[in-house]
Amino acid sequence: MDDVAKVAEALGDPLRVRILDLLAAGRHAPCCSPTNPETPVAICACDIAEDLGGLAPSKLAYHLGRLRVAGLVHEQRRGKWVYYSINQEALAGLCQGIAERWSKRPQAEPSSCCGPRRRSGRAPRR
Repeated sequence: MDDVAKVAEALGDPLRVRILDLLAAGRHAPCCSPTNPETPVAICACDIAEDLGGLAPSKLAYHLGRLRVAGLVHEQRRGKWVYYSINQEALAGLCQGIAERWSKRPQAEPSSCCGPRRRSGRAPRR
């Protein structure tokens, strides 16, 4: 599976999109976890679960794992805490990759099977 397909699969679940929204907003209030000095906007998994209405840890771990495999999030462990943040470089690369993949390309000459169509729309009689 290529990178675009991995990301499309990861973004295909509304809960994972909501998780990315929370990560994009960053750490906004005192949380149950201490601030991570290396990435102060990163959010601890327990705080993400709380923001999602008390999502079960196993379900959150599954969804964060899918986002990590797709390269959309960074994960950093500090003691018993696991912090998550959006992988901005991967996001920028994804946008560039999509633009390059599906940007307008020069039109190739039509092959003989794609010649001009008849106006009547009917197949020629034989």
